[in-house]
Amino acid sequence: MRLSLRARLLVVPVIVVVGAVGLLTVLEHGAQRRWLLEHESETLVRLTREAARTAEVQAGSWQPATDSLEARFGLRATVIAGDGRVLADSRARAREMENHGQRDEMRAALRGGVGLAVRRSRTVGEEFLYCAVPMARDSAAVLRLAQPLVMVQHLSESLTRLSVAAASLALLASILVLAYVSGRFALRLRRLQVVARRIGQGEPGVRATESPDDDLGQLGRALNEMRAELDTRVEALRRERDDRERILAHMSDGVALLDGADRVVHVNHRFAELLDAARPPESGTPFTAFARIPELAEMVAESRRAGRTVSRDLKPWATRAGTARGTVTPLGGPAPEPVLIVLHDLSQGEALQRMRQDFVANVSHELRTPLTSLRGYAETLLEGGLEDAENRERFVRIMRDGAVRLQALVEDLLALAELERPDATLRRESFDLRALAAEQLEHVREAATRAGLEVVLEPGPGVLVYADRVRISQALANLVVNAVKYTERGSVRLSVGRDDEMVWCAVRDTGTGIPAEDLPRVFERFYRVDKARSREGAPTRFARGTGTGLGLSIVKHVIAMHGGEVSVVSRIGSGTTFRFEIPSGPR
Repeated sequence: MRLSLRARLLVVPVIVVVGAVGLLTVLEHGAQRRWLLEHESETLVRLTREAARTAEVQAGSWQPATDSLEARFGLRATVIAGDGRVLADSRARAREMENHGQRDEMRAALRGGVGLAVRRSRTVGEEFLYCAVPMARDSAAVLRLAQPLVMVQHLSESLTRLSVAAASLALLASILVLAYVSGRFALRLRRLQVVARRIGQGEPGVRATESPDDDLGQLGRALNEMRAELDTRVEALRRERDDRERILAHMSDGVALLDGADRVVHVNHRFAELLDAARPPESGTPFTAFARIPELAEMVAESRRAGRTVSRDLKPWATRAGTARGTVTPLGGPAPEPVLIVLHDLSQGEALQRMRQDFVANVSHELRTPLTSLRGYAETLLEGGLEDAENRERFVRIMRDGAVRLQALVEDLLALAELERPDATLRRESFDLRALAAEQLEHVREAATRAGLEVVLEPGPGVLVYADRVRISQALANLVVNAVKYTERGSVRLSVGRDDEMVWCAVRDTGTGIPAEDLPRVFERFYRVDKARSREGAPTRFARGTGTGLGLSIVKHVIAMHGGEVSVVSRIGSGTTFRFEIPSGPR
């Protein structure tokens, strides 16, 4: 049975106290007996000397003398000759008693001193205190008185009982004091134990008692100092963990750490996204239960077996991203060792590659049409067309239109490249956005009138804005030209206004509209809803061809550089509204 802390603290001191009290009681018993014997010995010596003087008067008649001494003092009296023979004894027959010459008290008395001894009498069978002195007139004889130790024994037992009673009371008091002290000590220790356990569990605001200022108080102070140091270290570790978690959470690559049993130690959110999981799994989850991708399991096994990093492109259907590159690295340690898995999303690179290929194809296509036209009509003129007065002028006009289209395409490409430069800057100035919108309407009014369209600037006060006038003018021109170009009948309306710290401009037309599935892509380069119509019909309304397919992309970049947004709302048969908003002042 396991003892409690209080019992363990109490048992050892109680055993020590009991042993000490018992030892003291035994020693006290011996001391008391010795004191009683010394006291009785002094009395017996005095009586023996007095009896020796009395015995000297009655010399020669020893038996009556011993009987008289016992009657007088109540003590056993014995007269012994110098050679050890017993001459007379008050309680036994002298002739039947053995020689007493070698008794301790006899040897001391024969040397002229006082002999004392304590022993059990073989003749009477009792324990006596013996005292022997020489007789003055007859130095060859010794008088010995013997006092029974029954009284001494009774007194010794009485004193022993008193000593035992006192020792018991002292022992009881000691045990009670020890029980109290050990209880308080055990209680304080248990409290410190509870505090230490709560500190180990990370419970905040836990403090140990530091008073009284004894060893336990100093232990409590040490625990509090340890808690403060532990809080500092835990806070540093927590910040480090949070920083690591933020770094892993915002990584573009998926990262997973597995232990030797292929259980999840950590998985960042990107890894879960790439595997189309709602959230990362809990620590300790079997990896195969979270990621059911045989290729990854094979890579983990191969990496451990080979002891090196293994990389492989995963199949498009293995991850949500499509194509991804998996890398498994063993981290060392006892086998099976933990591994680090990294998934790199290749879809963005593939999308950029496709965009680059599409851009080259679109530019090539846009350049091929006017170049083919220029070459064809130039060859026609060289092969005799110069002599054809009826068609010669028409051929030259077509060649001019192709050159104008090439120029517009090159200028838009240069403008877009300038906007996409990392060091591109804005030359901001304060101007009236409504006045700038009116200027752009005037530029297209003639072409719109020829097409039977009405262009209107909604009335309102001036709207001051701090922006790059040239680039905003470029964006407005593209929106207005597109609106006029793709509106068969009706009107094109511009409206300008202010909302808090933002200014806005909306271009609304009554054209055929844009299908809903095409709206998310209208700001892409070279994207057209109606490619045939945009290439052949609309550009004839303007002096220079503007159907390069880059206008809305330029608009988006210009507005983004100003910290604004551009949006489009359209319904088939109900027209289209393009709207942009930018900050009215510097930020």
